[in-house]
Amino acid sequence: MALCQCTVRNSDSDMEGCTFTGAGLRVFLYWSNGKEHYVSFTQNVATAEEICIHVAQRLGITPLCYTLFALYDVQAKYWYPPNHEFIITKDMKLLLHFRMRNWHGMNEKEPVVCRNVPKISDSDDKSRAEQSSAILDLASFEYLFEQGKFDFVNDVVSLKDFHTEQDVHKFKNESLGMAVLHLSHIAIKKKVSLEEVAKQISFKECIPKSFCRQIQQNNYLTKFRMRSVFKKFVRHFHLHTVSAGKLSEEDVMYKYLSTLENLAARFGCEVFRTLSLELPTEGEKLPFYINGGYVDHGESVSREATPTQEVLVSGMEGIQWRQKKKEEPTESGHHRNYFSKRSRNKGQKVGKPVTESSEPKWEQFCDFQDITHIVISKSRVSINCQDNRCLEIVLPSYEEALSFVSLVDGYFRLTTDSNHYLCHEVAPPRLAMSIVNGIHGPLQEQYVCQKLRREEQEDGLYIVRWSAFNYNRLIMTVKGANQNKGLTYRQFRIDKVDDIYTLEQWDRGFSSIKELTDSLRGCTLKSGLEVFHVKHCVLPKSGEVSNLTICRKGKNSKENALSRNLNLSQLSFHQIRKNEITQKSHLGQGTRTNIYEGVLQVSGGGEHDLDYDYRELNNNSRDLRVVMKVLDPSHQDIALAFFETASLMSQVSHIHLVFVHGVCVRESENIMVEEFVEHGPLDVCLRKDKALISAGWKFTVARQLASALSYLEDKRLVHGNVCAKNILLARKGLDDGSSPFIKLSDPGVTFSVLSREERVDRIPWIAPECVRNVSSLSTAADKWSFGTTLLEICFNGEVPLKERTASEKERFYEKELGLPEPSCKELADLIGLCHNYNPSGRPSFRTILRDLTQLQPHDLSDIGSISPDFSITDPTVFQKRYLKKIRELGEGHFGKVSLYCYDPNNDGTGEMVAVKSLKSGCSQQLETSWKGEIRILKTLYHENIVKYKGCCSEQGDKIVQLIMEYVPLGSLRDYLPKHSVSLARILLFAQQICEGMAYLHSQHYIHRDLAARNVLVENENVVKIGDFGLAKAVPEGHEYYRVREDGDSPVFWYATECLKECKFFYASDVWSFGVTLYELLTRCDSYLSPPTKFIEMIGVTQGQMTVVRLIDLLDRGQRLPCPSECPMEIYKLMKNCWETEASFRPSFPTLIPILKAFYNTYSTQAPSVFSVC
Repeated sequence: MALCQCTVRNSDSDMEGCTFTGAGLRVFLYWSNGKEHYVSFTQNVATAEEICIHVAQRLGITPLCYTLFALYDVQAKYWYPPNHEFIITKDMKLLLHFRMRNWHGMNEKEPVVCRNVPKISDSDDKSRAEQSSAILDLASFEYLFEQGKFDFVNDVVSLKDFHTEQDVHKFKNESLGMAVLHLSHIAIKKKVSLEEVAKQISFKECIPKSFCRQIQQNNYLTKFRMRSVFKKFVRHFHLHTVSAGKLSEEDVMYKYLSTLENLAARFGCEVFRTLSLELPTEGEKLPFYINGGYVDHGESVSREATPTQEVLVSGMEGIQWRQKKKEEPTESGHHRNYFSKRSRNKGQKVGKPVTESSEPKWEQFCDFQDITHIVISKSRVSINCQDNRCLEIVLPSYEEALSFVSLVDGYFRLTTDSNHYLCHEVAPPRLAMSIVNGIHGPLQEQYVCQKLRREEQEDGLYIVRWSAFNYNRLIMTVKGANQNKGLTYRQFRIDKVDDIYTLEQWDRGFSSIKELTDSLRGCTLKSGLEVFHVKHCVLPKSGEVSNLTICRKGKNSKENALSRNLNLSQLSFHQIRKNEITQKSHLGQGTRTNIYEGVLQVSGGGEHDLDYDYRELNNNSRDLRVVMKVLDPSHQDIALAFFETASLMSQVSHIHLVFVHGVCVRESENIMVEEFVEHGPLDVCLRKDKALISAGWKFTVARQLASALSYLEDKRLVHGNVCAKNILLARKGLDDGSSPFIKLSDPGVTFSVLSREERVDRIPWIAPECVRNVSSLSTAADKWSFGTTLLEICFNGEVPLKERTASEKERFYEKELGLPEPSCKELADLIGLCHNYNPSGRPSFRTILRDLTQLQPHDLSDIGSISPDFSITDPTVFQKRYLKKIRELGEGHFGKVSLYCYDPNNDGTGEMVAVKSLKSGCSQQLETSWKGEIRILKTLYHENIVKYKGCCSEQGDKIVQLIMEYVPLGSLRDYLPKHSVSLARILLFAQQICEGMAYLHSQHYIHRDLAARNVLVENENVVKIGDFGLAKAVPEGHEYYRVREDGDSPVFWYATECLKECKFFYASDVWSFGVTLYELLTRCDSYLSPPTKFIEMIGVTQGQMTVVRLIDLLDRGQRLPCPSECPMEIYKLMKNCWETEASFRPSFPTLIPILKAFYNTYSTQAPSVFSVC
């Protein structure tokens, strides 16, 4: 990704030494390891990946790193995807550059990036584990260095980019420093003095050509002075650095690249200019199918149209977009910049061509792990995310679309899942072959042993992986059981020669690895005196952590990765009073439940409530139509399991999952209350309306179901009861111009309480392994169920095996028979993968989504074509008429927060959002502060800060409501008293608060109201900072913000400088954090709250006298007491946060590793117990 801009500079001298002679395909190398700088290919058919592998082998780049490289067409200005097939003929004359593309930079101001390494306890050698954390091997690093030199000399950053004399002067000095590093590398490599190298090689060969051309125009005296200055600099650098042995060859390369990264104003990211960009919501975007035919999402914008938006792809930040700034005159008609750099993330640059204010701000779309699949149709690209957000762009050409998608796909594999590709059009051939044959990438040996140890304790398990050193070799590691040595592991080599695979010491060749391993199954392999049985292959798993993926510390560290998963060890749901619910007609029976229609009375009547008719479905009036699932009183023994289901469904939020309002306990009845979905079960519709339902309708339903299950899989949650009768239709989509919309209902009582008879009755939906063993329930079980549900959809609701008896169903599974297949071969193959009797062989839901989308035809005209004059729709604008109130979430002095459903289609398919609004009669000062909070929240994007979704305004913007993500479990102040939370978990929460605050301060904001009441709980592992009503931006060049307005302030959380002088430093938030940590450690006990304890110390007062006495108390060194059971070392940290002098307090970046260390120390404490909120 980095260091790739030079190839798009339009300079006559760019390609000096890179001229093309002869026929065929030639690849230019920036570093050749002492060999020719070109690799030629003539009269052959080769993929881009095969060419990259050939070049990587030649250069000594290992199989672990070759995927970071790609082929770039200098003339056409685009990258070839790895599966692009070159048909090389005598008449061809094509020159490509071999370049590193997927890269995360070396800037020290960015979070550390390294490869994942095994735990030390699982590693035989600590130093080996540490060494393996480097992303690049030595050859790749050397190549990257030479690529950077090439780019720098060829004006990756040009003298023409700087306009002020100061910036130009600074650039020239930096360029001369880069020249010294360039020459120093040569001197160290050749083991000669730097001065000697400087005599042989002119410094003008090491500086940007634009700078060199200017030097040529200088008079003799100026040139002489510059040479003299450079000689003195070289002599000084040689004497004090190079000759003193302070820099190694690798140090010089690292310094050169990191300096270049800071020097270039546009560096490190690829920018794609789009002809059209849309961010539709699920309810607004055009589906691939609407009633009446398919929708063509192909090219509907003229290629001659002017680009209006830009999309930026960055290894650290994922995908961002913005409105394109006005084009400035350039020296040619070509785009000068293909790659971009975010200066706010890389530190202050040497110079900026434009002022900060004239640059449109980048808006975050997603990170790579959020992506489920990508669709390419001609030059249109759709990126789909787990939360159902979608980015749809039209690029100038299909080639640029492939270039864009291959970049995103490469980063996805590097950061999220090395065993998956997002789009068939850019699928790496070797990876596609590996997936089919069950081959791992070049795993580190320690990971292989770890993986085998985690499997069942039996011999005969084996793993096949690519060699980490040889591109034409695979390694089969077999686990064996030895009576004397216990478990042992042996490796056997498999050599690949001309697409034939041969196991060492076996003269038989096979056309595929699968054919070879199938032939070995049941055989024994000998290694000396030891014998190893070959029984079962351990396949790659979706999203598994290994040295094939990288860790962006601070962004997706281990704790943050775990935090995405919901740990349902504690029950949490909204409690509904029995007088709020009215039971109506009986709708049917579920597993040990009776189902009724009901009416839920919700709070309403506020001035911002919507005036809908009370009979309208899912509106925000007092009476809400719901479904009541009543647990049969005779099954009170499974009440806890019933509550577990309600807890699970209450803590997830997805538009294709039924929303659970809460639980009501009415005498002896336990009732789960969930939303009413208008058109009922899918299986009924499939049978009733089969004459009206087309294949496209069915594919749309299948994609929506896969989307919901992918969301659950990403959180490592299992539904356990996926079938057509549990899929409800919110919109039938049988009318012209509409499409279906489904919601997956709750699974009923927890799977663990089902009897064997009940499990057998669920055949063929239940996975075979779950019939035998309840504890085998995993996300793989949902994939089997999905396959069966797909068959239901294909066969219009007809149930496979419905005529079979229970014993026949059991035998069906025991014999591992296959279910009926639909006529569509591609769909049948996909269902067959889901119905793999080996759970680890079933595809991830990301794969299912990708392949389902691939089945959609794209060759019909697009009835929703985009006009070239079409302006982008702002996805942050919410219309009041579509906001439907569910219930109040909280209320303060001046505002309140409510739960709403945003439903633009008015059919119950909307998403749950939290809406914050001011109460009526607020002062102008409060309204100004309110709008300031919205402005601040718009700019923030961090996993520990509540997400801003948009605004809803009315009366000409006089009334503005803030729309935020719905965080299900409420604030820490409400959560902690109701749950038993361990000290380790408290410390994890504290660490996440610090991470969110460190980010906030990095954006030059202070919060001013950090307290437990303003920290929201997403799940048992994740908290998010909210309520930015008092937040302020610190003026540039200042250390604090002075508050001038009066108003209610949380004085008991304020530092002394805030109380005395109304000055708010960044360190003032640290003081508030200390008070918040005190709240967490007292579990937010109201009798131990900061106001209560301080009033005990100062006495009961009123008005300003409270502040006066509080200041006096704090000046005398009095602080909040140490909470009971709080370790003294943590209390000392708290007191450090309460230092009177602001400069003596620790910063949030300093607090993060301290709290992390505390968390590791106390994480061995017993887990918390169940409690109901």
